[in-house]
Amino acid sequence: MPSLHGEPTGVPTHESAATPPWLRYWLPRRVWSSRAAGCLGGVDCYALPVFDKVLILRRGEAATRVARTCRRMGVESIVVAPKDEPASRHIEAADQSIEVDFEEADAIPTDQLPTILERAGADAAHLGYQGQAEMFELASAAEKADVAVVGTDLDVLGALTDSATILAAAERAQVRTIRDAVDSSRPREIGVLVAADSHGETAAIAECDRSLSATEHTLIHETPSPELLFEADGEAFRMALFESARRLAAELRYAGLLEVRFHVDPSGLSWVSDVTIGLPRHHTLIEMVTRVDLVALQLRIASGEPIPKELETIEPRGHALDASILALDQQDAVVSSYSVAPAPQGRVRATSSATVGLPLPVDDRPLIAKLTTYAPIRHRALLSMDRMLAEMRAEPFSTNVQALRRVLSDYAFRAGQYDSESASRFATG
Repeated sequence: MPSLHGEPTGVPTHESAATPPWLRYWLPRRVWSSRAAGCLGGVDCYALPVFDKVLILRRGEAATRVARTCRRMGVESIVVAPKDEPASRHIEAADQSIEVDFEEADAIPTDQLPTILERAGADAAHLGYQGQAEMFELASAAEKADVAVVGTDLDVLGALTDSATILAAAERAQVRTIRDAVDSSRPREIGVLVAADSHGETAAIAECDRSLSATEHTLIHETPSPELLFEADGEAFRMALFESARRLAAELRYAGLLEVRFHVDPSGLSWVSDVTIGLPRHHTLIEMVTRVDLVALQLRIASGEPIPKELETIEPRGHALDASILALDQQDAVVSSYSVAPAPQGRVRATSSATVGLPLPVDDRPLIAKLTTYAPIRHRALLSMDRMLAEMRAEPFSTNVQALRRVLSDYAFRAGQYDSESASRFATG
């Protein structure tokens, strides 16, 4: 049976003799078709592997997440591990591991990437979540080895570091950027996830409110954004954001997943503030409201398949919240206990690579776990998140769980009335 640690759960939405029922969780009945899954000839999506072998160039929770989708698609997954490292979750999740001579406390050594790629014999390399520090070096080594790169593109990655390139693309797309913004206080930050393929097609999948950020860590994500949920013209505004995000994505000419982030001021004006490419760490809540396996979508786009036309007609349903549980101290300590309360199938996902008896994977620190809760309405998803946080245990770490619960109990947050300046107020109570 599927577990809470990243496996799909929920009531099957379609019956098929070719596919285990729980796989149907990922695509709703009206979207599940050979075309929607990027397959041909009416054959089940998971029966046609897009690659033979995928080398996952991350460790920890990202590697576990990608490996599980690879297994469902019939693709062999390979991870990198230090010599003599005990079997952590991402090693157990993968079909094969390559032992390399480096310390467990260090990142995968980029100088050994050519050898690693040769030993793996993979035809694709997945780089994990967006925004990883070593992404450029990892992608460069994979391309030199003539291996398809899933999750980034060297040209686009380089372009996104140049503000002039982004501004030029935004101008061609007729999209306003933060450079054009008038001074405004208390903006919200909303990200729109877009899928784009190598055939020039784009589709906006869902938006995510990411206003509650503290340094580089977002405390809580949610979808849909309360800014759009509680406003009379919210749906029209959402469609406007989606269209702007799609136009900008088309101008960047990137094939894969990308998130276009907008600053939205209290008057309702919006400007593009940033663009990131790859699988968002908060992808779980988008999967829960859309029932789309975003890793499978990434792999199919990277293999050259077009994005399904049905992706444009998906209507996210329900509400999902995502919280990151962080270790505030002893990040290199050995995990002595880790537990998550039982929860209804399809309503909670707890993803973590914390393994009792081992330290947290270096690629994850200070992240211990991500909790995602889903319900038909926002208030029920919020209450479910609070209960899961209250019953979660991760020792010997001091965590931000109490800070997260303060946010959830705050009247302004419960009313959806928060912005990018609220995180500091919530943190101090």
